[in-house]
Amino acid sequence: MYKILLILHVAVGIVALISGAVAIFSKKGAKLHLKSGKVYVAAMYAIGITALIMTLMKFNPFLLSIALFSSYLTYSGNQAIKYWRLKEAFIPTLKDKLPYYIAFLTSLFMIVYPVVLMILSKSFFVPILGIFGSIMLVNSIADIRRHANNDNFKPRRKEWLLQHIGMMGGAYIATTTAFLVNNVHINPTWIWWLLPTVIGSVFITRSIGQWQTKLFTTKVA
Repeated sequence: MYKILLILHVAVGIVALISGAVAIFSKKGAKLHLKSGKVYVAAMYAIGITALIMTLMKFNPFLLSIALFSSYLTYSGNQAIKYWRLKEAFIPTLKDKLPYYIAFLTSLFMIVYPVVLMILSKSFFVPILGIFGSIMLVNSIADIRRHANNDNFKPRRKEWLLQHIGMMGGAYIATTTAFLVNNVHINPTWIWWLLPTVIGSVFITRSIGQWQTKLFTTKVA
């Protein structure tokens, strides 16, 4: 059963990589972008679900945390585009806020767990999990604060488009990282853990800057 789930996990991971790349490089708002984006979101959720089940069968805190990390980014990015398309004012409920509280608690675990390991082993190592946990902590707090202000949920809030770009881009970085770590073996291993984040962050920042200029200097339909 575990092997079947692993094969499925890898398969949906490949689908996520391909569909995500298509969504990134296709014209934003066009049919290809929308369709590939939906496939990407579904594949990312499938990655998270299969990882969760596998972790319950064979405990792997790293697999669980990274899967929840990428699932959270996907969820936040997908919700952002939905909020952008609001036709009327919306008041988020506890159901809407709950995933962000779960992300917050998960990020604390990702930060604390490697610290505990270092204390118990009395040795220092690069706390990769803690680095991703810190990123998740900052984003989850921002999402919690954002959902506490109902003014953010008025129709056509341009900030949601920027949120969509940042979170979806972050989720793709997480997926690329997982692929490289598991399939390309080099030393030191932490290079593949951090390199996609460094490179991807540069492109995301650039893209957000370009869209920020478009959104706040021109009228977006």
